[in-house]
Amino acid sequence: MKNKENPGLLARITRLKPIPFYISLYCMVLFFLGSCVQKEVKVFCIGDSTMSEYNLEEMDEKYGGTDFPRRGWAMALSAYLNDKAEVRNMAVSGRSSKNFIAQGHWDKVLNEIKEGDFLIIQFGHNDEKSDDPNRFTEPFGEYKENLIRFVKESEALGALPIMATPIARRSFNEEGLPIDTHGDYVTATREAAKEAGVPMIDLNKMTMDYLSELGAEDAKKLFLHVKPGVFENLPEGLEDDTHLSKQGACAVSEMFIEGIEKSDSPLKKYQLANKPECYTIIK
Repeated sequence: MKNKENPGLLARITRLKPIPFYISLYCMVLFFLGSCVQKEVKVFCIGDSTMSEYNLEEMDEKYGGTDFPRRGWAMALSAYLNDKAEVRNMAVSGRSSKNFIAQGHWDKVLNEIKEGDFLIIQFGHNDEKSDDPNRFTEPFGEYKENLIRFVKESEALGALPIMATPIARRSFNEEGLPIDTHGDYVTATREAAKEAGVPMIDLNKMTMDYLSELGAEDAKKLFLHVKPGVFENLPEGLEDDTHLSKQGACAVSEMFIEGIEKSDSPLKKYQLANKPECYTIIK
């Protein structure tokens, strides 16, 4: 005999008014589908030469050899994300937040970016160049304003911005400790992210800590240090403590992913469960 005071689930459902019942059912279905099906998104990257894409064939031809090692860290980012996230590396070598806008690069991003896409922002290296009026910005003035502009204009299109502080250069003092060469631009980036209310990945601190761990000599492997004679057009070799090698690009990209894991950015849903050996994957 059925308990009239405690009717079964079917009885309780059928007693619901039609409209609330179907709304509830519809919401449940949407929630289930949303949790099972991952939307395809694009991950736009804007910034300078430490992040940008490089034409490998052109570099080989320019320097006279094969496999010239210079890479931007966003070139390695796709190694850590699943196939639902397409990396669109639109960072450009030599650009500051100022001339990235002035030369139309930002407009190209706005023409492509869609609702649900991600935007990773990392500037600072070229904004510091006070001898170049086309690139220089005051850290707590135009630089900070530009970062917030990138956030607001991308959010207006439904995108999800993420800021990153500029990565460290290989610069050490006499005591063997890394020196931060970016100064107020790091602080300004942190403030901009906080004021804009977006996730911030502190790549400056992460790279500084890693350089401290490695030491001045071992840190060379992360940057563009080429031995004499390896490339025909570099008979004396090259010592570049700003731009990254393959290994450096992988290291910074992995740091970024580690930062995403600890953030509240939905991008974490697209990272691979098991981190690959990036150095064996990146071209």
